[in-house]
Amino acid sequence: MTMFKRTITGLVLLGMLFLILYLTSFTRFVFDGLVMLFAILASIEMYKAMKRLNYHPSGISIIFILVTIFPLCYFFDYVGLLISFILSFLTAFIVFIFNSKKNFWDFVISILVLIYPVLLLGLAFVMNNLYGILPIMFAVSAALMSDTIAYYGGSFFGKKKIFPKISPKKTYAGSLLGLLGGALGGLLVYALFEIANYPAHIKFTFSQVSDYPYIIYIFLGIFMALCSEIGDLGASRIKREVGLKDYGTLLGSHGGVMDRIDSVLFSLAIMSVFMYFVF
Repeated sequence: MTMFKRTITGLVLLGMLFLILYLTSFTRFVFDGLVMLFAILASIEMYKAMKRLNYHPSGISIIFILVTIFPLCYFFDYVGLLISFILSFLTAFIVFIFNSKKNFWDFVISILVLIYPVLLLGLAFVMNNLYGILPIMFAVSAALMSDTIAYYGGSFFGKKKIFPKISPKKTYAGSLLGLLGGALGGLLVYALFEIANYPAHIKFTFSQVSDYPYIIYIFLGIFMALCSEIGDLGASRIKREVGLKDYGTLLGSHGGVMDRIDSVLFSLAIMSVFMYFVF
């Protein structure tokens, strides 16, 4: 029953995503708005998770980065992202200096929440501004397809656990099939945006820089899947530490927003680095 509910919820979310992608063909800000919503909800979930560990991150610094990150990224790209983080870091530092109730680890946790998830999600603003949504959807599709195939593959074929102390449900079979899912996720984006020309905010395609773009989609998709699995394990480690099954309940059987984007955050960061240095 859980698998059925998870499948239905996933299909509904997928349909909503396609609608949002279509709307970006009229204005890119629809997608930016979705990312901003995710950043707000995910930071709230992370804030509450850290409170369960008896840490008290600076709410002011988190609000500050949420307010400044989009406009600064929009006008100054990567430099704007850095400026938003530095100013938020200084805000957290000032709170630590003058609020005697905040200890050093509260300050450290504040920085963690600024980076994970807000700063990493801010990379989507920059990439959307510079390249359009294709690289972002590549990272998202590879991560989510990897997670989906790993889940179903592990459920049906997985027996031996790979990291039982961190994520009890992850298996060797599921992880290996997840790498295949990353390649399929990449090819799905290739078919959707480069072959079918689905209407969306597209400024860059890999066909512009390679005569064999599907090779990039396959191998980079596998690498994105590997990064996403590491990201998923990192999120699971945090949940084990705070004693949570899921970060939230907003998405029903899929958990909270952080439970859906934890793997995406790592792949998004790697894709951003790839695009910056290669293209």
